[in-house]
Parts: sequence; C-alpha cells; structure tokens
Amino acid sequence: SGLRDPSHFHRRMWSLPLCVSFFLTFHICCGLEMRFPRLSLASARAGLQRRSQRDRVLNGEQMATRSCGSAGVTLVKEAQWGEPKNLQWLHIPKTGTSFIASIWNVACGQQGLPIDLAIGAGSSIGCMECYDIALLERYPKETYCRAGTLAANFQTQHRATSLKAMSSGDTVVGMFRAPGQRLVSASIANHASGFSHDDMAKLAEACPVRTPGCFARFPGIAGCAARMLTGGQCAEGSEARGNRPWDGGRRRLAAALKALDAMAFVGITEEWDESICLFHRMYGGRMNMAELHDVHPGAKREGSGQDYNESVLEGFVDEVDEQIYQAARLRFQELRRAFVGENQSACGDVLETMMLQESEVVESEDVGCSCRAAGRECGRSSEQIDCGKCPTRRLKDAFNTSVLPSVECSAEGLCLVDGAHVPQLYNWDYHGISTL
Repeated sequence: SGLRDPSHFHRRMWSLPLCVSFFLTFHICCGLEMRFPRLSLASARAGLQRRSQRDRVLNGEQMATRSCGSAGVTLVKEAQWGEPKNLQWLHIPKTGTSFIASIWNVACGQQGLPIDLAIGAGSSIGCMECYDIALLERYPKETYCRAGTLAANFQTQHRATSLKAMSSGDTVVGMFRAPGQRLVSASIANHASGFSHDDMAKLAEACPVRTPGCFARFPGIAGCAARMLTGGQCAEGSEARGNRPWDGGRRRLAAALKALDAMAFVGITEEWDESICLFHRMYGGRMNMAELHDVHPGAKREGSGQDYNESVLEGFVDEVDEQIYQAARLRFQELRRAFVGENQSACGDVLETMMLQESEVVESEDVGCSCRAAGRECGRSSEQIDCGKCPTRRLKDAFNTSVLPSVECSAEGLCLVDGAHVPQLYNWDYHGISTL
C-alpha cells in the first residue's frame, strides 16, 4: 500500500497539550458557546426524561430494526493497514457499545457468509441492554473469528488500556465522545464504572435528584477517559484515590495523551459513519449496513434529539477529558488524511450506495439478507447469511432448574430445546420470556 508504519503518523506530543489547553482556555474562559444552543435549564432538564436518539442507537437498541442486517459494501479490496492482529477495544462508557458490530464484523464476519449484525440488544432478562453480549453469543469468538485477529484477552466491558499494554502487543481501537455529552448520558444511566457500593451510596446522598451537574461534579466522575487510557477505571473510587486530593484526572493527563497517540485507531462518536468507514479502510472487509447510524436522510436535522443540551451540566466542564477529546479529534483527522486523503470523506459515496441497497431490499421484500425477516433463529439461510448459534444464556430465563436442557439448531433454522421449539425464547429481537 506504500504506507509507513503507523508510528510515523504520530504527533510530537510536546506541543499538543499546549495547543489543546489554549483552545479550551479561549473557549471556556472567554465565555464562548462550544457546541450546544442556549435553552432554559428547566427545558433542558425536561429533555432528560428520555435518552437521546443518539444514545439509543449507540447502545444498539435500534439495531434489530434494520431491514437488512448483512448487506454491505467493500470500501477497499485490501486492508491498507494489513490484517488486524491482537485487536483490543478501549470501551469508554457511553461512547458507543455498537462499535462492537464493526470490530466483530472485521474480525469474525469476513471468512464465510455475512453475519447478521441487526440483532436485538437483549441478551437475557437481567441484561436487556447488552448488544455486545448478545452479538458475541450469536457469533462466538471460537467459531467465527480469525485466529490472532483479536487479543487473547479481548473484552467488551470497560477495562482500561495503557502504553504498557500497547507496547506488549495490544492493537487498541476505540471511540471518543464529547465529554459533556458523555457525562449527561452517564448521569441518566447512573453509570459510574469503578465505584464501589459505598461510593455509589455517597453519590446518591450527595445528589439525591441526580442532576447531570451534580453527578459530573462528584469526586471521581470527571476525567474518565484520562484514567482509562492510563490503566485506571472510568470512575475513581475513594479507595483507589486514597489520601490524594481529587484533581479531576490532571495528574494522568500527560500519560493519557501519549497513550491516545499510540492507539491504532481513534474514532469520534459525533462522526460515527466517517469513523466506521475509516475503520474499514484501515482494516478492510465488507462494511455492513447495520454498522452505520446516519444512513437515513434527515437523521442529523436540528431538533431530532440526536444530542443532549449541555446546559444541564450547569456550567461544569470536564477540563481534562476535553483536552483528550480535542486530541482524539486531531488523531482521527490525521488518520483520515493518511488513509483517505486531504479533505476527503472516508465514506465517499458509500452512504448513497447503502441507502439504495436498503430501498431495493424493502421494495423487493427480499428476506435473504435478514435472519429476522427470514424467520430464522440460527444456522445458514439460503447461502446468503449466517444466523449464528442459539444463545444458551436465555435458557436460564425460561427454565428454573439446576440442570439446563440442551439446545440445537434445526435444519429450518429454529433453536430446539430438548427437541422442541419454544416460541419467543430465541426471537431475533429478544424481550424476555416467562419461566416455563
């Protein structure tokens, strides 16, 4: 491909923190609005009664509504960065669980028939917003993934990375979201990964109404990305902090910026489709329609509920993670220039192509590219799509016994429990079932 080793694209880190700090100081201290309109605090709070449209999509909750879960296009014939090896996901909370669809498609969906990524987020009754777990159960690593593509300890939860992990061979990829948006989203879900029960109790006592502003200001919350880039947890509990005063993650900032610069792929949540297209340009493979969020025209129109109004943070700014986010945007732009070109879109005309594909599927009523539409729960469908395995986790929802029954896939693509089909238990979009 003629491209040099990715390390040649890294910036000189001595100048970046200074530039980013100046950018933030100018915007914050000079009173300029950064990315949200002015609304009354009351109206903004009223909007928090439901999660934003972007959050629902990022969480994978609307994945099962896609009309064709396996149709896709190939952006490049060969991966410009070569076959991915030892991929590891830095999954910062509330930056996009559905990024696992792209990772799994590249690592596990390219060898045989396309896999159907448009599955529901429900894995089991106790995990109904777990798109990552649901996907990995349908298409287990041992059966579907190319050897060596994923790190031996690949994980989808919120475990940290570090320069040490990357120098030891981890090819770390991840998404970064505007800190204000991430904080509002985390406050709604009460998501503080890393806090103990005692820390959560203190948070509840300090913020009985749990407004985003109170949540964000609570010691241990801000600086999530800085900690996760340097081996720490998203939320820093009082025990982990010990006797140190709370500094919002400042002591980790320099090391976090260096770790960010060493990451193999950096995507931006607010530029989701461009990020996914860039990921495929770097690592190759068919890009699946279900990986993209903004394919439909008008999805980004003002007032569509895409983003949160950050005035609910009541002036709070996560200064450390803002610097990391701006550095992530620069790194993303740098990668796009290297793999696509100056002032070029990573997607090109692929969104138009995919919209055309989807409309053709709807008009023709073709069910071959969708397990859900074909009524299949598992196995291969007409040599067009692989519908995966029957997830065993759901058996615990239906059977209150110490010894669970066996499950197998029939020739017709139905999951049979001890030879019998149990309606609703293996629906493509699972919503739970009563105990049998």
